[in-house]
Amino acid sequence: MKTKKIIPFLFVLALLGFQSCEDFLDVQPQQSVSDETVYTTHDGVVNALNGAWERIAGPQLFAGTSIFHSDLVANNNDMNWIGTFIGYREMNWKSMSTTDGTIAAKWIRAYHAIDLANNVLANLEIVREAERDRVEGEALFIRGIMYLELIRFYAHPFVKGEPNTHDGVPLIITPTTGITDDSYPSRATVAAVYQQILTDLNTAKEKLNHLGKGAGANAGRATSSTAAAFLARVHMAMGEWQLAAQEADYVIGNFGGYGALNETPRAAFNNDEYTSEDVFMIRQDASSHAGQANDGIATFFASLQGMGRGDVNITSSHLERYEAGDLRGGVTDNPDIVTIADVPTMFYIGVGTDPGNVMSSKWGKYDANIPVIRLAEMILTRAEANFRNGSSIGAAPLDDINAVRERANASEWTELTLELIYEERVRELCFEGQMLEDLRRFRKSTVAPTGSTHAGQTLEWNDGRLVLPIPQREMDVNENLTQNSAYL
Repeated sequence: MKTKKIIPFLFVLALLGFQSCEDFLDVQPQQSVSDETVYTTHDGVVNALNGAWERIAGPQLFAGTSIFHSDLVANNNDMNWIGTFIGYREMNWKSMSTTDGTIAAKWIRAYHAIDLANNVLANLEIVREAERDRVEGEALFIRGIMYLELIRFYAHPFVKGEPNTHDGVPLIITPTTGITDDSYPSRATVAAVYQQILTDLNTAKEKLNHLGKGAGANAGRATSSTAAAFLARVHMAMGEWQLAAQEADYVIGNFGGYGALNETPRAAFNNDEYTSEDVFMIRQDASSHAGQANDGIATFFASLQGMGRGDVNITSSHLERYEAGDLRGGVTDNPDIVTIADVPTMFYIGVGTDPGNVMSSKWGKYDANIPVIRLAEMILTRAEANFRNGSSIGAAPLDDINAVRERANASEWTELTLELIYEERVRELCFEGQMLEDLRRFRKSTVAPTGSTHAGQTLEWNDGRLVLPIPQREMDVNENLTQNSAYL
């Protein structure tokens, strides 16, 4: 039996107690328990796994800043930040501070989830054999997607054809059992971190293959389909187009193809139950949700009666991306709106805090489920990967694009270019945390807005100011860490 201590530089939270449950969203911290207690029984190990699920579902990750940080940093006049939180304003300005609290919170929470996953993996012999593959697969899945979150925010991007020996993030794959020299790791290379992500997610996909593969399988936790969906994202970031197309095709097939798309784009959001389009989502309810937290996604995006801060409004430049009749570009202007259920379109004129601005209706309910990966993304990913690869794995790229456009009531296309694919991804996936990765992959640039110390400057896709700083609190206690170049 292995025990652990949480070291100060990566894990500032005390080990939480967790209760057994069928749905990880029912997990709530109950009381502190000793390390010696947690990993001595099957239930203890499973509860630690539940705790890792609770970590990734928080607003510092998939229920908030995983979406928000990406879109603010990569924002190129698609939205305006009018809120009072200086850290988010600095992200929009591309002038982040090394002491920003939300940047540190994402790092801490991700490594806490990784630590819990590492301890689960180190104690698999205690888990009942009938459940061992599922427990192992889920722990590997969590570790893999957490390292993907860390590497995409805190490191310069992977570039295909280059050695990618530049600094990634600390790579910790064994439990922390005490404070030693190993407690203060340096940053692994970007190449090494991506290889670990691939190893974790491919093994998770194999271990979870015996479970259901469609929407809501395994109580909404990891399945071979969700592992494949994240693998598709990884291979896209690495420029491995054929592998990306194959993984996306695996997901699309398991979910039933084009017919599993929701009837309208709007129907994919603000739901209390699974929809046929939900590849991976964070389940929330009235007692377990990001709520009115300062980093909860609905807090920023909503402007309804008693709901949201109205901090993010949508620009006319973004609305001009949609052709007439495209359901993804519709705007509801109704002063009698009360809740997001009253908004049938993808945008609306806000009626709550800071009224009168155009708001996105994707995030309009505190306790709604949060789609992290949708089937529409996988269809667009397969289209792009096949187009770049010159292949038609699963379907021709144009067929995939037109399937998404047909659902949106947009006109059918007869030809395709990379620029058209990029624009279609912006229309379909805007404000879902995809902007930063798409900007990098398509080699786009962004312009720092008015107010920034870089105002008017064009920042290319690999500019260091589009990478988050390593939190200063980590630098202060770990002399082996190096800071990202833009913050030296």
